[in-house]
Amino acid sequence: MQRLSLFSVLAILLVPTPSQAQDSTSKSAPSSALTTLSGVYTEQQASRGESIYTGLCLYCHDEWDHTGAAFKQNWDTRTAFDLFETIRTTMPNDDPGRLPREDYASIVAYLLKVNKMPSGRKPLPSDVAALKQIVIAVSDAPAKQR
Repeated sequence: MQRLSLFSVLAILLVPTPSQAQDSTSKSAPSSALTTLSGVYTEQQASRGESIYTGLCLYCHDEWDHTGAAFKQNWDTRTAFDLFETIRTTMPNDDPGRLPREDYASIVAYLLKVNKMPSGRKPLPSDVAALKQIVIAVSDAPAKQR
């Protein structure tokens, strides 16, 4: 009888709950996070990000590199932190990380805008904990046309 009880206890402890099983299959997004479809940046911040992007990023990148299907494939369901940190640690190419964190947040806001994610009333944060709470949710709407 004690063996059966010990087996039952071990089975309960080792079998993941549905929420644990779901968490292990997600890419990196917390289950209770905001999404980029709820307006996580401001228009002003995205405009600032566009200026920075135009001034620094267009030398090597075209806006189309970061929109549409390519953006969705690379970033959908990941966190804003993932995108922010990738840009911060790799760009600008000649001196990654040299920009203020707020500039990187503005660039991310611009990329969200050109990928048809709505703006809101609060700027996209630049701190790690807050960015990790925002899930990138790419809608099927076409990317910005120029």
